[in-house]
Formats: sequence, C-alpha cells, structure tokens
Amino acid sequence: MCHNLATLRIQEALRMTTEVLKDVPQGLTRERIEQQARAHGEPEWHIQRRLEAYDRFLQLPLPSPKQEDWRYTDITTLHLEDYTAVAWSDAPRGDAPAQMPPFLTENPVVRVYHRAGFGFEAHIPDALREQGVQVRDLHEVLTQNPELLERDLGRLAPIPGDKFTELHTAAWDSGLYVYIPRNVQVDGVMEIIHWFETPGLHLPHTVIVCESGSAANIVQSFFSPEDAPVFVLGAVEVFNKPNSELRHTLMQRMGRASLFISSVDYEQGRDSRVLSLNVGLGAKLGRTVLQHLMTEPGAEARPLGLFFGDGKQHLDFRTLQDHRVGNTSSDLLYKGALYDEAVSVFSGMIRVHPKAQHTDAYQANRNLLLSDEAQAYTIPNLEIGANEVRCTHGATVGPIQPDELF
Repeated sequence: MCHNLATLRIQEALRMTTEVLKDVPQGLTRERIEQQARAHGEPEWHIQRRLEAYDRFLQLPLPSPKQEDWRYTDITTLHLEDYTAVAWSDAPRGDAPAQMPPFLTENPVVRVYHRAGFGFEAHIPDALREQGVQVRDLHEVLTQNPELLERDLGRLAPIPGDKFTELHTAAWDSGLYVYIPRNVQVDGVMEIIHWFETPGLHLPHTVIVCESGSAANIVQSFFSPEDAPVFVLGAVEVFNKPNSELRHTLMQRMGRASLFISSVDYEQGRDSRVLSLNVGLGAKLGRTVLQHLMTEPGAEARPLGLFFGDGKQHLDFRTLQDHRVGNTSSDLLYKGALYDEAVSVFSGMIRVHPKAQHTDAYQANRNLLLSDEAQAYTIPNLEIGANEVRCTHGATVGPIQPDELF
C-alpha cells in the first residue's frame, strides 16, 4: 500500500511538472531568448539574467488564489501556450497602426507614441532636449549605455518568486527609458501612449529616473483594440532621487478582450515627493502591483487609485507602502465603482520596518456597488515593527444610500 501511494505521488508530481513545463508562450524558448539577445548586442550580464529568470519561470506553477498575493483572483484557467510571444516569434505582425488613440491631456509638452512591435517616436521640445531630458528606447540604452541599467534594471521586482515576474524578467521585449536631469523642472505633462494591436503576449518595460531636485508630471496610457486578444505583462520602475518631485499616472484603457498585468515600483530618496495615480478601466482582467519604497528620511508618497468595472470585468489592485526608515509619510486612497457582475480586489499593506520611527501612514479603500451582482473585496493590512508611529486604515463597500439619490 505504501509503495503504491509513493508511486502515485511520484506520478502526480511528474504530471504537474510536465504541465508547468509545457505552459509556455508560443515562440518563447531558452535558445530563442539567448539567440535574439546576442543578436541585438545585449551585454552578457543581462543575457544571463534573462536565462536564469527563464529557468526559474519554467519551474514555477501559475499563481493560485491560495497564495496571499493572488487571493480572490483566480487565473488557473489561463494557459500561456494560448498566446504567442509576439516579439520572440516569427508570427506576422501586420501593418503599423495608421491611427493612434488621442492624448488625454490637451497640450502635452512631451508626446510619445510607443507602438508595440513597431518602435516609438518622441516629440520633445528643443529647450528640454538642451537641458538633458531624454526619452529613449530601452533596448538602445541597454546596448549603448549598459552602465545606466546594470545596477537597477529589474531590481524593484514586486513579487520575487512569482511566475509572471520571472517571465517578464526573462522576456521583456520593448520599453522606454525616461530621464529627467538634476534640477530640471518640466512644466506641463509628459504623455506616453502605449498601443498594443497584434494579438498575443507583449512584455513592455519602462524605466524612469528623476534626478535630485527635478520635477515632472508623466502620464502613461495603455491601449489595445476592443476585440484584440492581447495579453500585456508589463513593469514600470521609477527611481526618485533626493528632493525630486513626480506626478505619475498609469492609465489602463485596454480593450475588453485583453489581459493586463503590470507592476509599478517607486524607490524614493530623501525628501522626494511622489503622487501616483493608478487608473483601471478597460481590460477583462486588470491587475497592478504598486509599491512605494521609502528608503531615506523625508520621503512622501501619495498613492491614488481610480477604477470602474462593468460586465464581468475583474480588477485587482495590490499596494505596498514600505517605510524602511524613519520620518517618512504615505497617504493612500483608492476609490471605484462596480456595475453588472464586475469584481474588484484591493489588498493594501502598510509596512513599517523596526527602525522606521516617526512614520505617518494612512490607507483607505472606498467601493461603490451599483448592482446586486457586483462584488468588492477589500483587504487592508498593517505590519508595524516600530512603536513611535501613526498608522491607520479604513475601507467601505456598499451601494448608494437612498438619501443620497436625487
């Protein structure tokens, strides 16, 4: 009996391993990654990072709701082999899009179009170029100025050991490098439109560097055609140096047939100030993992979120206000409304490290249900390791009250 049980366990383990190994996007192999990375002239250290991440990706199962980071979001029916890794395969991409979505702001001072699979174009005023403001292709920076990325690229990964994190690290395929020099104040909005038209898996990566004393307002909007089966697995890394100020918006306006999963991570130096706005609208499954990492005294974070779901949309927001040193502050507010059978998940963590005395942190999540079938899950968390702090949280879920109708 024991022998039979052991045999069954071995067979089950082999079956699960086989399923994990075969659940790989079409066109994405270890050999293909190495071949293309070398052909593009990537530095050896980055090629090895890709290959090591790919090996880890192969060994990991898809996340399940049993994991705290994926609680209430079930993607066990997702099969990666149903998607072609567009940039890594020989699949046809069609023609370059003739028309792009309009900019959200009326007159952005910097305008950037990123057409996935077709490159990008940036319109930067001469005055800002002369001051050193840059928007460059991330691959170009990696091959021509690798020293700018060797220490930081991928360092702010939100969930180490997560299958999607490893897949993105191994196979990111396009991206932008945005650089705001020391003491440069960019007046007006820098707006970036990311457009994903070719069906399949896309893995964009953005690196934003705000040097000491700089200030900028950056809006990133992600779009796809309404009926295109697009899966965007993205990452945004933002490095806020001392006394810098940034307003950063991530706007998810993908088509209803799409999946959108992205991380957004801010590393904040001394006296830096960041207001982040995370907007979730279009995708049938939208998930963002957002972190404010306050690493030096005086850092201030103001994370804001706005979402609206209808139909059978599932919108998932995970946030971390990470106070690693004392005398830092954060104030989070996420608000949204749900209609039809839409579902939202908010899971927020305020983490105060043992030496982070005099931390001031707040977190609030407000959910408005506009139908009897809509559901909102809200999970505020506190992890306090210091005693001289002020940390509170609150959450509400419910319909419009009768006395509020008019």
